[in-house]
Amino acid sequence: MFTSTRRSTAENRTVLRRVVAASGVGTLIEYFDYASYSYLATTMAVVFFPAEDRSVALLSTFAVFALSFLVRPFGALLWGSLGDRLGRKRILATTILLMSGSTFAIGLIPGYASIGVAAPALLLLLRIVQSFSASGEYAGAGIFIAEYAPDKKRGLLTGMVPMSSAAGFLLASTMTTTLYTVLPPEAMESWGWRIPFLVAGPLGLVGLYLRFRLEDTPQYRKIVEQEQNTRPATRRSPLLANLPGMGKLLLVMALNAGGYYLLLGYVPTYLIEQVGLSQADSNLVVTISLIAYIAIVPITASLSDRVGRKRTLIAACVLLIALSYPLMVVLSAGGMLLATVVLVLLLAMFSLNDAVFPAFFAETFATRSRYLGFALPFNVGAVLFGGVAPYVATWLIARTGNPHSPAFFLIGVAVLSLIGVALAKETARKPLPDTAPHGPESSNPPRR
Repeated sequence: MFTSTRRSTAENRTVLRRVVAASGVGTLIEYFDYASYSYLATTMAVVFFPAEDRSVALLSTFAVFALSFLVRPFGALLWGSLGDRLGRKRILATTILLMSGSTFAIGLIPGYASIGVAAPALLLLLRIVQSFSASGEYAGAGIFIAEYAPDKKRGLLTGMVPMSSAAGFLLASTMTTTLYTVLPPEAMESWGWRIPFLVAGPLGLVGLYLRFRLEDTPQYRKIVEQEQNTRPATRRSPLLANLPGMGKLLLVMALNAGGYYLLLGYVPTYLIEQVGLSQADSNLVVTISLIAYIAIVPITASLSDRVGRKRTLIAACVLLIALSYPLMVVLSAGGMLLATVVLVLLLAMFSLNDAVFPAFFAETFATRSRYLGFALPFNVGAVLFGGVAPYVATWLIARTGNPHSPAFFLIGVAVLSLIGVALAKETARKPLPDTAPHGPESSNPPRR
């Protein structure tokens, strides 16, 4: 009996490791693409747009980045609905193929000097395909882990998803830092910028292989089996039934989306344009900060398992509201060491939100509405607060002449997030709900 129990425990741990790895690869690819685009923005502005006005070219590059986010709510509706109806595994296999394929194709586009306006048009098209497929990736990965994870460790295990996104940024930062260090500007503009995007192809195939090795989640399979053995009942639309909960989570997403793309997407450009660091030095600052961030995320994710999701999320909001502006003033003072320390501090505070929200979102909804309930506020938040963050930060500085003004954006999204967290209920250390507020799904599962 004891041997059997040990074997079962070992098998469960093996499955959990596979689940985390399979979920994490797709998230890594998603954020590797976003980070590569952001870190290469100054080079891509030259490649894809007329170079007469550097500021206009850079704004155009970030505008393409922002416009591609507009399709994410539509992708969330599609992938979320299909994920709740057909299962998590099928959707995650589809999204990783589309996402890695479109990212790979970006690396093959000729520049503006070769094909004129067709170059930015193709770039926008592929960014739209990438964003559309990515809209089902993060939510699906978070749910996939959450529905396998034990109740008392759900925060820690789902924290592996934001760790994977940070790893995507780290991989992009390391690669672009190396490229800017070893290649002259002419080589970067000719072919060097393509390398990070081309890497996404083989990474996608690895992720697809890992996902095909797993079954769908136990909780989803349990619901399907119960529905097959009972008489179908009329169920209210998951979208309508869960709109109030999604509205609260959308506010929570304000800080997550805005903070992520400001701190990890825009700061490298800020360090170049406002602080005066070189391309290589700027990316090195971000690389070191990301290594620290990846180490911090499991700590804050585990903290939420002990003290609760709400307390941890509130701490992130309060700290960033109070300290964003003074830290931005220090950041602009110049110097690699100072910039690294400040960015690590900002990311540590931000991790109190980023490491916790995947579990918080997954725990809010029932099994048959969880994918949609997670994906829609996550992606609408990405549109409203994430994709526009680099553009808004650039615009604020141009409009006000104040190099510290991006802090106002960070403070604003933290205030919105604080309101959303205050309105929500605590979800930590409880079984995932199977019963929707307006649906006939089964009662809660027993505690693990």
